[in-house]
Amino acid sequence: MPKSIATAPAHCRLRLLGDPALLAADGSIKALERRAAGLLALVALEPGVTRARAAALLWPDSDNARQALRQQIARFRKNYGADLVRGEDALFLADGIAVDVLAAAAAAGDLLGTLSYEDCADFADWLTQQRQQRRGRTTAQIGQQLTEAEVQGDFAAAVMLAEQLLLADNDSEAHHRTLMRLHYLRGDIAQAQAVYDRLVRQLVQRFGARPSAETEQLARALRSALAEQPRTGVTDAAASTGELRGGRPG
Repeated sequence: MPKSIATAPAHCRLRLLGDPALLAADGSIKALERRAAGLLALVALEPGVTRARAAALLWPDSDNARQALRQQIARFRKNYGADLVRGEDALFLADGIAVDVLAAAAAAGDLLGTLSYEDCADFADWLTQQRQQRRGRTTAQIGQQLTEAEVQGDFAAAVMLAEQLLLADNDSEAHHRTLMRLHYLRGDIAQAQAVYDRLVRQLVQRFGARPSAETEQLARALRSALAEQPRTGVTDAAASTGELRGGRPG
């Protein structure tokens, strides 16, 4: 079949978020090799990328990068029974492929999961940029939904959205503070304290650091409210602890 009219199997889905794989209509899942996944991600997110650019990014040390690219495209048909990439100089995904990262409600997970491309420095830089851009779009969207839920007083929904923020960017101390505050406003001070304790462990283990002054201030307010809870109850404590109100996801 000519590359210009290549068509993927019916209902073929390409998973690029998390562990890269091709998902067939019959439920079978075929994992994607590292460079194959990288090429499909590049073509999906940069439709029309030239063969020269794709070859240089993914086979920088090859004596014949263009040939390596041709061989990879040929392996798609051999391994998956269809041409997944079409085009001559400009490359596109074959018709009929649904891609999770392009969906309006994209699934959670990092682009290309935990795959590393240390031997492809320029592609590694491209992937880092794509991951950061996607994380920024995701957190902005969730943050807006969270703000709306909090304004409406729906703290249960706001807590769920704050947990999604942490899934999108677990290194964000601001997202941890947001979840701490929302657990408190929902009435679960102990859970808010548990989020703080997890953050402390994470910062020490991963970065050898302590929480910021803003986080520590919030933690002190939580401890004070927890100490007051047996006497005044959660509602009175919430009313008297101004530090825990008015914050927004950051």
